[in-house]
Amino acid sequence: MNRLAPSLLGASLLLISCGEEKKPQPAPQPVSQAPVQPAPEPQSPPESTHTPPPAAAAPVVAATPARPTYTVRAEVAVLPGIESSTIRLHHERIPNFANREGKVGTDSQGKPGMKPMTMSFAKGADISYEGLKVGDKVEVITEMNWEAPLPDERIVIVKLTKLPAETKLDFEGKPSITDPKPEPGKREPK
Repeated sequence: MNRLAPSLLGASLLLISCGEEKKPQPAPQPVSQAPVQPAPEPQSPPESTHTPPPAAAAPVVAATPARPTYTVRAEVAVLPGIESSTIRLHHERIPNFANREGKVGTDSQGKPGMKPMTMSFAKGADISYEGLKVGDKVEVITEMNWEAPLPDERIVIVKLTKLPAETKLDFEGKPSITDPKPEPGKREPK
């Protein structure tokens, strides 16, 4: 024991003189004796003929069919007022006018489409009747809305152009609003 004491004393003095205490170190990890292998090079994934589906597929929505449109030349018969919000136009034949199923029919004379007549047209967005008067000649582009709850709302004016006063309209023998009226008591020749 005496022999140990001086060596312990010497080691303690040595540690104190360095200003550090020696702390126990963890045991070294065993080292593999196998040769070091280089890291494998990254490989691209094998090409596949299968394409994965998109991450978020959009739902399939059936396209809404476009509403049929018609270009119609007419004269103003009645402007909207207190009793009605629609304009009444005396229009020429609409030869390509189709029914709800999309079929162009014929009139009582066997002619295609809708015959000349006076009927109501609904006012579309951004349409103005300012400056119009009864008898003015106009060209309108209309959109047919078969789903409208009231018949007067089914044919909607989406564009309105005032035509020159001298424009000739064809009402297929029916009188125009601007035609001179026969004098009272005189019959119109047939």
